[in-house]
Amino acid sequence: MCPMIIVNLNIRGMGGSTKARYLRQLIACEGAKFVCIQETKAKELSDAKCYSLWGDNKIGWQHYEGDNGRGSLLSMWSKEAFSYTSHLMGKGYIVVYGCYLKSNLTCAVVNVYANCNLSDKQSLWAELSNIKATSQVMVWSLCGDFNAIRSRSKRKGSTVG
Repeated sequence: MCPMIIVNLNIRGMGGSTKARYLRQLIACEGAKFVCIQETKAKELSDAKCYSLWGDNKIGWQHYEGDNGRGSLLSMWSKEAFSYTSHLMGKGYIVVYGCYLKSNLTCAVVNVYANCNLSDKQSLWAELSNIKATSQVMVWSLCGDFNAIRSRSKRKGSTVG
């Protein structure tokens, strides 16, 4: 089986050309076929902006604007490698369904931005669990910023439970 290369990045705002250049270089160097970006801080995106971020126009994309740009997500994929079927979008996630053409594998790629608030996080995971449980798709890839730490000593700058 030939794996699909997925790049995941919390970009913390896409303003300025430096981040766009870094993302283009990352996609090219890694040979990415799918990209999941969290915290774009963008309320709206255009084809031209997404083409510029990827480096060509042979891509598909979905954008979740979040709450006034907060928690915003962008999923992009190469149309030459991934055949888009459909998507679902909700607070904190984009699920993109399609087929990875190299292996003819139907899959779902989930781009997640989990809020630090525990009840919001629980709602997000309950919703995603329900989506997966009712789906016919067997292969799933979850990417994102889960805002989770393994020990309290690693927590910096947040008092949220």
